[in-house]
Amino acid sequence: MKFETAAGVDKKIAKDCEESFKGHFLNINKKVVERDKLDSILKEIEKTQTGAFSNTIEIGKLSGAQALLFGEVTEYKEEVRRVKYNEYNKKTKKNIEKEKDKKFFTFQLNVRLVSTTTGDIILTLKNKYPESSHEMTSTTTMTSNRERILNQMGEDLKDALEEKK
Repeated sequence: MKFETAAGVDKKIAKDCEESFKGHFLNINKKVVERDKLDSILKEIEKTQTGAFSNTIEIGKLSGAQALLFGEVTEYKEEVRRVKYNEYNKKTKKNIEKEKDKKFFTFQLNVRLVSTTTGDIILTLKNKYPESSHEMTSTTTMTSNRERILNQMGEDLKDALEEKK
């Protein structure tokens, strides 16, 4: 597993996403090869045969992995925006346009699973709704929003792999 981040996105977010997907794979009884193990295999190869294996797929095969998971967090931000909305006035029986502040969370993650046998992409995942809005009084945080999305993507991963059987 190797997750990257776009410019401006904290690397810790990628690490948290890796951990989440590791859990998703373990929950569906798939063997997970740690990234550190892949890195140590690469270092051993470089010591013995410099340049012999620059292909990530080859490293994956040597580790015993059937597939490699790659991901990228392309957006991760929180902001407050002023939004307009209509409120119905029962006395005047008219809509009144009003404004209020709302919290907006944006979290976009792209994931792809690649076969170590063929190098083909087995599946890709992308969270369907990267932006969500919440009332200012909501207890939803950026972290809880990310966890909700990662859990949904775990379910999507499970469903996609079941379809591939």
